[in-house]
Amino acid sequence: MKVLWKIALLLVIVLVLFYSMNDRVKENKPLESPVKHGTAIPVPGTGEGLATVQAARPEVGLSLFVGQSVDKLVDEMGKPTRIEPSDYGYDWWIYATDLQFMAGIVDGQVNQIYTAEVASNVAPFTIGQNVQDIYRSTIVETEVAAQVDDSIYTFTLNGDDVKTRLLIEYEGVYAQLYIDAVDEVLEAVRFIDPITLVLHQPYDMAYMGEIVSPHRPSSTIQMEVDRAMERQIFELTNVYRKKHDVNELFGNYYLGEVAHKHSEDMAKENYFSHESPDAGNLANRLKEAEIEHRKAGENIASNYVDAIEAVHGWLNSPSHRDVLLDKNFTHLGTGAYSKYYTQIFVRMTIEEKRQR
Repeated sequence: MKVLWKIALLLVIVLVLFYSMNDRVKENKPLESPVKHGTAIPVPGTGEGLATVQAARPEVGLSLFVGQSVDKLVDEMGKPTRIEPSDYGYDWWIYATDLQFMAGIVDGQVNQIYTAEVASNVAPFTIGQNVQDIYRSTIVETEVAAQVDDSIYTFTLNGDDVKTRLLIEYEGVYAQLYIDAVDEVLEAVRFIDPITLVLHQPYDMAYMGEIVSPHRPSSTIQMEVDRAMERQIFELTNVYRKKHDVNELFGNYYLGEVAHKHSEDMAKENYFSHESPDAGNLANRLKEAEIEHRKAGENIASNYVDAIEAVHGWLNSPSHRDVLLDKNFTHLGTGAYSKYYTQIFVRMTIEEKRQR
């Protein structure tokens, strides 16, 4: 009888060890943007003479900067913390002060403003606003049109978009409302002009007239764009963690290199998976880089417009959200390469931090 009890106890210990080791490295299913770029549907006609009905533009708030000169932005908000290139021909002006926001600048004008900061004036909305309040006070359409010169572009929002990424039209500007579907609150807002919205094509799109496409950056500029998106993914991740009362993460150069290499590998070898044909899974890649850790997790995504859309996509995917907001992680490395995005989270001890 004692022998049976010993065997049973041994089996329990083995099972506990198995499940704890299995939970040490978390990998989710890859997350791909629901919109495939380059698949806009042409509709016969030119769009000339077709009018789009637009609500009055907000009278106050950050949306007023869209369409204005950079001089007005600098006069009222000061100079940015840094300036970074984008995939779409404009620069990102990053304001990493108390009032955190990002402004897109092209040809001396503001083409968009993005913020997740609670204190920001995003009238007629407020960050943290209950989504039911938005539905009650705002006309929500599943088809939204944009006019650029004599061309008309119609965006179609699917069921998930209506829950997580509303598109509201105003005179000369559009509001993209990024909603946390779990907490049912407004997480962030992007005010954007019509031409940039069309270039991004963040929703399914049909067009009447001419299609417009962004110019592909040179290889040198693309490297700068990728590094910029890595920084933005890192910062946005911490913004979202802070808003959800989770500890902010430290950066780690070596983790970042592992994340970047994985994004680059997926792009060059044409696969989309946590498991690299050559470098193996996350546990293998961390071991190869000699990164000691107590726990690790990885999120990957592809084909999202930019860092803003990718991080928001992870937030609204249950399994990716669990990793993004896991309070046990201490460090984060981010990688971006040609629309492939990687986050690697780890928990390190003090001794392990000193080793690196």
